[in-house]
Amino acid sequence: MGDLPLSGDRAPKTLAFLLSQVGIHASKRFAEKISAAGLNPPLFRVLNLVDAGEGQSQQAIGAAAEVPPSRMVALVDELEQRGLVERRPDPSDRRVRALFLTASGRRSLAKGREIAKQHEEDLTRGLSAADRKRLLDLLQQIVDRQTIGSGAHPGLSGS
Repeated sequence: MGDLPLSGDRAPKTLAFLLSQVGIHASKRFAEKISAAGLNPPLFRVLNLVDAGEGQSQQAIGAAAEVPPSRMVALVDELEQRGLVERRPDPSDRRVRALFLTASGRRSLAKGREIAKQHEEDLTRGLSAADRKRLLDLLQQIVDRQTIGSGAHPGLSGS
């Protein structure tokens, strides 16, 4: 009887399968690499957003990260305990806490960004600059047309 091949080499390659395969691979590898900076992807995301909107409220940064408020509190608590961000009272509303990077937070963010840059280079090794740009443009079109979001991974923002 004809045995089925055990490898997926002959399986049909669909766009959805390949996007999923690359996405899972990229996510796992990035999580491994960013741990060298003492971070995980959600913490790195929040550090980037605090840097981009320094002085914004925790709620505003959480909304930009598409993170539920309860999860945002836990992330900021962890970043604050590590000495990477600080909460300061908003001068116009003492109930609101504004977020700021510490010097240590800036160093961790810079290291994380270098890791992210190297990760992208590793992921696209062998592609020309034009091919990388075209792939980025095509993927952005999919994100835009599917209204996937502004940067958080769907289904992962609560984790």
